[in-house]
Order: sequence, then C-alpha cells, then structure tokens
Amino acid sequence: MPAGTGAAGHPPDGGVRETAADVGPVESVDTVQALAALLRQLRRRAARRNGGTQLTYRQLATRTGWAHGAIGDYFAGKTLPPTDRFDTLVQLLGATGKELRLFATARDRVEEARRAHTATGRGADPPDTDEATGTDSAPGTDAAGCRPVVPRQLPVDIPQLPGRAGELERLDVLRPARRGVGPPVVAVDGPGGVGKSALAVHAAHRLAERYPDGQLYADLRGSRHDAHPVPPVVVLRRFLHALGAPEPHPGNEAYAAAAYRTLLTERRVLIVLDNALDAAQVRPLLPAAHGCAVLVTSRGVLAALNGAAHLHLMPLPPPASVEVLGLWAGPGRLGAERGAAEAIAHHCGHLPLALRIAGARLVARPRWPVRALADRLTDPARRLAELSFADLDVRAALEAGRRELLDRGPTGRDAARALPLLAAEQGELTVEQATATTGGAPSATEAILEELVDVQLLESPAPGRYRFHPLTRLYALRSEAGTTGGARTIPKANGQGAD
Repeated sequence: MPAGTGAAGHPPDGGVRETAADVGPVESVDTVQALAALLRQLRRRAARRNGGTQLTYRQLATRTGWAHGAIGDYFAGKTLPPTDRFDTLVQLLGATGKELRLFATARDRVEEARRAHTATGRGADPPDTDEATGTDSAPGTDAAGCRPVVPRQLPVDIPQLPGRAGELERLDVLRPARRGVGPPVVAVDGPGGVGKSALAVHAAHRLAERYPDGQLYADLRGSRHDAHPVPPVVVLRRFLHALGAPEPHPGNEAYAAAAYRTLLTERRVLIVLDNALDAAQVRPLLPAAHGCAVLVTSRGVLAALNGAAHLHLMPLPPPASVEVLGLWAGPGRLGAERGAAEAIAHHCGHLPLALRIAGARLVARPRWPVRALADRLTDPARRLAELSFADLDVRAALEAGRRELLDRGPTGRDAARALPLLAAEQGELTVEQATATTGGAPSATEAILEELVDVQLLESPAPGRYRFHPLTRLYALRSEAGTTGGARTIPKANGQGAD
C-alpha cells in the first residue's frame, strides 16, 4: 500500500482521495512540477483513448495559438500556466467536467504555495535545475537584498497578428539561457509602419510565462519623428524603481547600470526595448543574468549590438493584408467586397500601419461601401493624405527616417536632398542610374544610397541594387529637400525633456 494512505485507498484523515480516471490522486499536487506530471498523464491518457499518438506541442500550439515553447514549459514544469490557459489545456486533453474542477483546484493550490514561498523570501518554488537545459526552474533570491517586486509593464496586446507566424516562431528562441551564457537578445528592425512594436509586444505576451519575475518595457523614442530619444540613464532609473530598488537611484549611468544588473541576478525577467535609436542607446540596458532575455525594436539594423540575433521585418503577404484589414474594419465588413478589400491592401503596400488606418476609416464611416475607400486611395497624389486617422499617420512614420538623415551630417543631408530625385525614377535603381539622376560622383552616390538604406527609406535586395516601397516612394516624391528639423542627439543624463 502506498505510504500515507489507509485502507481502500483513503488518505489517513479519513477523507476521500480525489482521483481522475487513469490519472491518479490529485489532492497531493502542490508544486509546478507535480502539476506538470499531471498534464503529462492526461496527455498519455488522451492518446490511449483516441488510439493514436500523443498530441505534439506544435499541434497544441496550432489549436490554441500559443507559442509551442511555452506549452513545452508547461509540460516540463518550468512555468505555471495561467488559469485560463490551464483550463483550455486540460479540456483539449479530454478532462471531464468533474475532472476540470479537481484540476482547477490543484492549480490554485500550486499558485497559493508559490505565493507562500515568495512571501517568506524563498522564491516561488525550490530552485531545481532542468537536466535538458541546465537552467533554474525557479527564480532565486534578490541579490541586492531588496524586496522582490514583479513588474508587468507590457502594453496592451493585439490578439491576432495574421501573416507573422514565421516571425513569432523565430522569436521563440527567447528563453532563459544556461548558466555561464549571456541572456538571449533579439533585435527586430524594419521600415516605419511595418509593425515592429506590435510584433514585439505580442511576442512578449506569448513568452511572458517563461519570465515569472516580470516584464519590463520602455519606449526609447528613437524611431519617432516627434520626440527626442530617451537617455539610457532615465530608463535605468525607471527600471530600478519598477524592480523595487530603494531610492534614491544612482544618478550616474554606469552606477545605475551596475545596480540594474545586480537586481536582475538570479531573476527571470523579459525586457522589451521599443523604438531604439542605435546600439549605443541599448547597451547600458542589457542585463547580464542568464535567466533574462531582451527584445529590441528599431528602424535601422542594430548591427553593432554584440551577440544579438536579428529579425528583419517586411510588409505582409497579400492574403494576410486583407485579413488584417478585416480585423480592424470589423466582422463581416469586407465579406461582399473582397475585390475592393484587395485593392485597399494593394494601395496600402501591405504595410500594417496603413492597413490599420484604412480599417479605422471604415469603422468611422459605417455606411460607406468598401469600394468608396478603395477609390479614394487610387489617386497616388492623395493616397498618403487618405492614410491618416486620429493619431495614426503613415507620413509621420516615414518622416522619422528623413529626420534621422538630417542629423547624420553632410552625407545624410545630401541623401535627404536626393530623395525626391531618386524617387522619380521607376523600378529598381542601380548606382549608375542613381548617379545619372543626381549628377554626383559614383562613390558619393553610392554613399547616399546606403544612407537611405540605413534609415529604411530604401531597400537593397542585392548588392548595387535598390528599390522603394510604394508608399515610401510617394512620401519621397513630396519630401522637403531642406535641412530643417533640428538635431536628435540623445540629451544629457539629467533627463530634462526626455519624457
């Protein structure tokens, strides 16, 4: 007879042992690892009952829309599933109505145990080590001696991102690393309006369960046309405050960065740095802890960010563009006018921001036929003006690239002046064609073209070949050739005007 049980399988106190068919006792489940063992038993039982193989993590990810890596963490006991996800998971694995109640109670018991451990300063669970990855299964104590604080700073999520399944799969590499290995860093770049921030925030929400000690978020304002980039020391102070560091926070950037890294020691925190200007703005904000991870977005490629993996974001495929337009326009709005919807997506250049604006305009005009907006977008001369609604504006998103050019010295200003001339040429450009257009020397012209690529106003599909995105071309044709706009260097560390 198993230890701790009485006759007929009753527990010592005389109560009835809670069981699930072909699974076993449930009332003893009080750790994340025990709950994961329960999920694995359910998965095996479902396979036996269906006469087939066990559902794979990828199959479960397809049915739920969650990252398959997060599902793997649930079954491995690395992460406690949120209540709604746990309920969905056990239902997919064939739990009955009675079993759902038993399992929900067990999950709540595990969460209460974790809270009790946290309250006594011992962390959420005993610090086990996963044999497969070598990572701790639970956060350790606070190395700085501060009371543990769990920040949840991520912006509101967008529930669906059609056409980005491949990109989300690539971001699944953001998981706590082995000891002795630096934290994973992924830098997402792309032109204005391509959906970098939406992708990063959505991915961060999907991955949040891997980082039980919190998620930090900062808009660094390096890709915004109407704001100064935020100095790293200002972000460090905010993060220190969010992590529970005692005030006053260090005023010097180096001291603040050291305190920040110390606080993150043995913690699992996901850091999202949105709209970075350059690698220099990001470096002080990188943790050293192996249990953390960093997701950065920027307009240009942060090629100088050591150790980072890079994800270059492109406009959406045409079918996904129509799907995105439908999400913003509302259920059923596009149903009878598929051709008009496809025309809108084409005129938007399959750019997520433009599609969002078009959808908002349809919502704001519920009596308009979809064809009416498609017709208004047909005229290139007015297209950018039509793609503006409330605080959303495609022209403003593209303007940030030109403003950065103006801050890059003589070559950047030359590139800004050349922009409308180059946009007047149709099709792809070569260095020779661009040289004939601008009248400059080939070497100077190539330098101008590369400056435009760096700020994502021009694409380079192959060495020596360049092309405009359709909306960028329209913007470039009407861009001002002057050098006004002011400098956008990062302010000094006093933080004045950074907000």
